[in-house]
Amino acid sequence: MAIDLAVISVMALAAGGAAQLVQLLLPEWIWLTTAIPAVVTAVIAVLPLAYFLTTCTVAGQTVGKGLMGLHVVRMDGRRLGFPRTLLRTVAYLVSLIPLFAGFLWILVDRDRRGWHDHIAGSRVVFDHRPGMGR
Repeated sequence: MAIDLAVISVMALAAGGAAQLVQLLLPEWIWLTTAIPAVVTAVIAVLPLAYFLTTCTVAGQTVGKGLMGLHVVRMDGRRLGFPRTLLRTVAYLVSLIPLFAGFLWILVDRDRRGWHDHIAGSRVVFDHRPGMGR
């Protein structure tokens, strides 16, 4: 998760930097320089959702999970698919809001599943394909 949060942070900083660059290069376009902060704020607000949803739907793993040799799958081992990935991503809020309790649940759960995994019917597994992970 720390790797993924770093990736999201870099993306958010890049969006903010691009907005600053536009404001610097085009100061006479007042309508653009006032609209850009609003657009960047909206982008940064949905960036985590878009990141987790896109990477897990397309690849079954985020950048951080890929580097750690992990993969998100359904309980039967099949790919999550878009609807279940969306549910899992939105369920991160359930795991996050009560002081990260849903993420800490992984430490005591027999199957090492967070609340978001229980809600979405998913689990995180090691990727045992040759050349993948560790």
